Amino acid sequence: MEQQSPPHDAQVLDVTRLKALAHPIRIALLESLSRYGAQTACSVAERLGESSGSTSYHLRQLAKHGFVREVEGRGTARERWWERVPEPIQTSAEMAKSPAARDATRILAKTVTNSNAKALGDFVDHGESLPDEWVETSILLGTSLRLTLEEAQEVSRQASEQLEKLLSPFRGREDADGTRPVELHFNFFPLIDPGAQS
Repeated sequence: MEQQSPPHDAQVLDVTRLKALAHPIRIALLESLSRYGAQTACSVAERLGESSGSTSYHLRQLAKHGFVREVEGRGTARERWWERVPEPIQTSAEMAKSPAARDATRILAKTVTNSNAKALGDFVDHGESLPDEWVETSILLGTSLRLTLEEAQEVSRQASEQLEKLLSPFRGREDADGTRPVELHFNFFPLIDPGAQS
């Protein structure tokens, strides 16, 4: 897989930060803050079905490593509000050289993939509860192609660039009038055929 250059404002993880993030509760916290905006340890604990003591601890660990931050001017000494740091997160090509980084990347990818699958399954199961306009705006799209490695690298590069260009104007808008959380998943990968040799 070709390693893409990160967007200019991306957080490129080192092994220490990657290992700090590669915990299922921390990934769930980060995703919840990304999807639903700023929350307290108590409110996100209720959303995730965790204890507030656990979410409070993991939020502090995420803050220590620069993934989340306290919301300035909101909350009290007893009830702190947390938000995700808006920059995208990306691993570097150097990470593949470290067994510990590969293991942490695997945990991170598996947890995020399972969460994305659950979010998609929830939409498929309960999408009819949304207004028709929101359902009609949604796209579930997949396609199959046969590409050379060079062609696949070019598709991957262009897709990354175009998606970032398309999405960057909308990042960091929390609770804007008329908005609701939405998810965009773009899956592009070579298929593994268990009956064939690579």
